[in-house]
Parts: sequence; structure tokens; C-alpha cells
Amino acid sequence: MADNFEPITTQEDFQARVNDIVQERLRREREAANKRYEGWMSPDDHQRALGEVTKAFDDYKKAHEQDEQTIADLTAKTKAYETASLKSRISHEVGLPWGSADFLTGEDEESIRASAETLKSLVGTSPVSNTLPLKDPESGSGTGTSTRDKFKTWFDETVNQ
Repeated sequence: MADNFEPITTQEDFQARVNDIVQERLRREREAANKRYEGWMSPDDHQRALGEVTKAFDDYKKAHEQDEQTIADLTAKTKAYETASLKSRISHEVGLPWGSADFLTGEDEESIRASAETLKSLVGTSPVSNTLPLKDPESGSGTGTSTRDKFKTWFDETVNQ
């Protein structure tokens, strides 16, 4: 070491040696940092991966919103079918004709039953037949001689009781 010693005689020599020493230290520090963070993601790779994950999440959210809408639609249909079934059952239990279930109102059993009782009091108290009198196949005639007479007889029996 003593053989290679050169004294610094000018400001330029001093500045050159300091720059060399600083550059060498920076190089060693970069190597140490590279070695230390080896296998880690770069900020650019991180941003790219974050963008991909965000897009996948947005796609999932969009599909999930469609699923929620489908579930809401199916729930509404199921409720409508259950309500229609309940109305038909109650109209039959109360003694109303099958077609009268369309005139019942309400969403729960109590309100539908109250509506059925009200409708029954307006229509009549005895069970009503849903069918027109059938034609007698042997004689070729029904209860009346014409279709008008048959309908009038049926109407009088069912509605005007």
C-alpha cells in the first residue's frame, strides 16, 4: 500500500479521488440493496398486478349484481305463485268458485281470508257450481230447449240464489 501512495497536489486530483470513492460506495450500496430485495416485486410489476386484480374484482362485482337481480326476480315470482296458491286454497275452503280467487285481495292468509268472507257474503252463502249444465246425450237436450235457456237456468241457479 505504501508503494502506491501518491500525494494529492491539486484540487482536481482531490475531487477525482473523492468522486471515485463516492462512486465505489454507491456501487456497493446498490449491490447490497439489489441482493437484499432480490425476489421482490418492482413497483411497475406491482401496479400491473394491482390493475389485474382490480379488473377481476370489478368483473366479479358486476356478475354478483346480476345474481342479486336474478334472485330478487325469482323471489318475487315465488311470492306471487305462493300468494295465488293461497288465494285458490282459501277460496275453495270458504266455498267460492275457483275463478273467484282472482278477486281476492291481500298478501297474508288473514287478509285473504277476510277478503274471501266479504266476497262470499256479496255473492251468496251456498256453494256455487262452476259448471254449466251438460247436454243430455240421449235426448239431445239439456235443461232448456236452447242454449239461451240453458244459460238462463244455470245463471238463476248459481247467482240468484
